[in-house]
Order: sequence, then C-alpha cells, then structure tokens
Amino acid sequence: MSKILISWLAFNNDFNEGKVNKENSPNYAMHKYFYKYDKHILLSTAKKDDIRLEQLLNVLHIDFPSHNTEGVYMNVEDVIDYNSIKSKVERKLQELKEHEIDIYFSPGTSIMQVSWFVCHTTLGLKTHLLQTRPPKKSKSGKPELLEIVSERSITPYTAIINEIKNNKEFTYEGLKNYKITNSIKSVYDKAYKISQADGVTTLIFGESGTGKEHLAKFIHKNSARKTSPFVAINCSAFGDNLLESRLFGYKKGAFTGAEKDSIGLFEEANKGTIFMDEIGDISPYMQQSLLRVLQEKEISQIGGITKKIDVRVIAATNKNLNELCSQGKFRWDLYYRLIVTELELPTICERGKKETEEMLDFFINEKKVLYKRAQPIKLSKEARTIILNYSFPGNIREIENLVEHLYVFCETNAGINNIPNRIKFKSSDSSSLRWNDVEKALIEKVLKMYKGNQRQAFIALGYGAINTLRKKIKDYNIEVLKEV
Repeated sequence: MSKILISWLAFNNDFNEGKVNKENSPNYAMHKYFYKYDKHILLSTAKKDDIRLEQLLNVLHIDFPSHNTEGVYMNVEDVIDYNSIKSKVERKLQELKEHEIDIYFSPGTSIMQVSWFVCHTTLGLKTHLLQTRPPKKSKSGKPELLEIVSERSITPYTAIINEIKNNKEFTYEGLKNYKITNSIKSVYDKAYKISQADGVTTLIFGESGTGKEHLAKFIHKNSARKTSPFVAINCSAFGDNLLESRLFGYKKGAFTGAEKDSIGLFEEANKGTIFMDEIGDISPYMQQSLLRVLQEKEISQIGGITKKIDVRVIAATNKNLNELCSQGKFRWDLYYRLIVTELELPTICERGKKETEEMLDFFINEKKVLYKRAQPIKLSKEARTIILNYSFPGNIREIENLVEHLYVFCETNAGINNIPNRIKFKSSDSSSLRWNDVEKALIEKVLKMYKGNQRQAFIALGYGAINTLRKKIKDYNIEVLKEV
C-alpha cells in the first residue's frame, strides 16, 4: 500500500507573474518541508495542456528529484460547480482506494475544499485532511502541517446539500423537447441521483421504443461528464469480430481490410459515457471482453496495445438477464458489474391511456415546428378514439412515428382515413381461448371484411337480429369505422 498526497493546483498562490512562487506556493512548501509520500498527484481544472501545471511539475522535479509527482487533468468547466467537482474528485479517490491518501486541503476554491471534506467524511476510504499554516501566521515562525479531524458520517453530506438545492426550483438538463409523464418521473428522479454518482455502472431495462437511450443521455447530460462525448452502440447489430473492432479499435494490418489505425468507441468515449444497447445479445466471448474492461478499466486494441480508459458504462436490454444467467447464457459476474444501479422503463401500455394521449398531444405540438405548420393538426374524435385504443407495441417511438405520418399526409385535419391500417385494424390476441375474446375477435374481423357495414356483418355472423350485433359491439367496446 502506497502513501499518496493529492491536491489541486493553486492558481493564485502557486504562481507570481507567470512563474512558480517558491516563497508562497502551498504545493511547493509541502515538498520543501513536509514531503513523505510515494507520489504527489496534482490536479488541474483544465481539459489538457495546462502550462502552469507543467511548469510547477518541472520545478518540483528539478528541486526535488527524488519526489514522484504526477499531473492529472480533471476537465472542470466551472470551479464553483459543486456537483461536477465532487463527482470528479470522488472518482479519482475511488481509483486510489487501495492506498493511504492525504488530501491537501489548502489549495483550491472553497467548493473544492467542500468537495474534499464530503468525500473524506462519507466515502469510507483511508483518507486524511491536511492543511498548512504559513510562517507569518505561525507562533514558531516556521510552516506548520495540521490535520483536520472530523467525524466520519454514514449520512452523505451531499444529501444535505441536495436538500437545500431541491428547496429551490430547478430543472434537469436534457429534457428539452421531451415529455416526462407521472409514471416515469420517478425513473428520471432516480436517474438524476445516478448521474451524480459518477463511479457506478447502470443497467436500463425496457422494451424497444420506451426511451432507453434518451434516459442514458439524460444521465450523461446531468453528470460531471456532460462536456465529454456520449457514444451509443446497438450491440445486437454486430457479430463478434465487428463488435470487438468497433468497441476496442484496431491497428493497421491487424486483419484483412485493416488499412489504417482506428480507435474504438470506448476510446472515443474516454472521459465521457458509452451506452451499450441490447447488451443481452452479446456472445460469451464479448461478455468476457467487456468484463475485463469493467474490472481493469483498460481496453486492448486488436493487434495493438493495452490502454487505460475512463468511461462511464450504461447498458440496456429488453431481456431478462437474470433468467439468461440462470440458463448459463449470460455471465453472473458481468451481470453484477452492470447492475450496480438499475432503472426500468414501462411500456406505453403499462403507462395507461391517459399518458398515451398526453404523449400523442405532445408530439402533435412538437412536430408542428419540424413540419413548418402554423397550427398543429387536429384529430377527429373517431380518429383519436382509434389511436387511443391501439396498444402501440413500438411504444413512444411508434407514437412519434404515427404523428409524423399524419403530418406528412394531412394539412390541417386528420381522420380515420389517414390512420395506417395496422392501427385501424389491429390484430387480436389469437392465443386467448376465452369465448368473449374469440367472439370479439370474430366480430372485428367480419366488420373489417364488410368495411363497417353492420347489416352485412350480422347476416354473415348468423345473428338473429342486427340489434344483437349492436349490443355485442357496445359490450365489447368495438370501434366501428365511419368514413369522415
């Protein structure tokens, strides 16, 4: 176990007129008077190429050649953004969890100091908080090293901060042009909490078209990684060889057709987020490869070298992975790596007719702009009824596609004739043997054959009177098409 010192670069105190201020630099003083570490990790808020960081590292290397120092770029856009800074330093401390860590508290903004304190008191790591007292404020006239002693807490201080924040009105990032209904609000509330815990993987369950990728983007956009890439891939669309090359990249000449070096999606998403849809479809070979990435946080290019990566992994599936694991088709160890946090999106059927109508009206208003209409299209009463009685197996995506279909073929109003036949004449559930289900399906089929003509339908069905048919249409809540 190594002993690590970690601190922020002190932009104001480490430098004076563009040069390292050896008299007042807190980081330089630590090396001059108190250094007893295997490594000092200096954090910069820059994304890359911080001249001041490189300058300080060079001076420390020259003046203290036996001291091991390392610069790390943290990519912090706002030095008073608590959530971003806390998330980034938490991730860095978790990477060092096997070591004893001294956190040099003095350098940095007040928000950086609060973040250090929260991490120290809540993560349960082997950390100590240190600060220095300069000679001019010391009774001895010499620099002094002090440890900040505080009680460890099982209650995250982030909960207190978030409670204060939540008392004010604020909106999540990434919800523009998207409708959050009551049934999925709790899912997005959980997703926001996940976004603030940067070190965890997430597994999203949901049928096709329920909005899994949007939920993954929401986590990314509300996280400390929001300024870094978000990369998505549908794992079921590729075989092993192609999926491996797409994820991990390859070197020129690694295989036939590899005419130049190519980075993979994991490397492309470095410092950001990768979304792996249909994760339940990957082969045992790719499961093993992905498990290594999650365990070691490194990738191996095909025909190339091993590279360290820093990527948040969000996976999604419409399959029962627990059952697949029981059948030996999916690895338990990978499953547990992915399901550190989990979210589940309901189908539009499960969300109910009220929310189906909310989504329908939302897309009608949203697509007005896309199709450059002065007013949103209006649905006839009959058309709206048919649409709302449809089950939408394609979920949100199918509702959106239907609305676009209507805008393409309708100018101002949409009636029954404008609705696709697959929705007007939806197939019945032939698996049911209940008489009511069978009779309802037969009536719907015959009405379709005779284009809604009830007189012809009741004769074909063999009912004694047309009123019998009309009563069954009412009892079974069968929609009879009327031309409009």
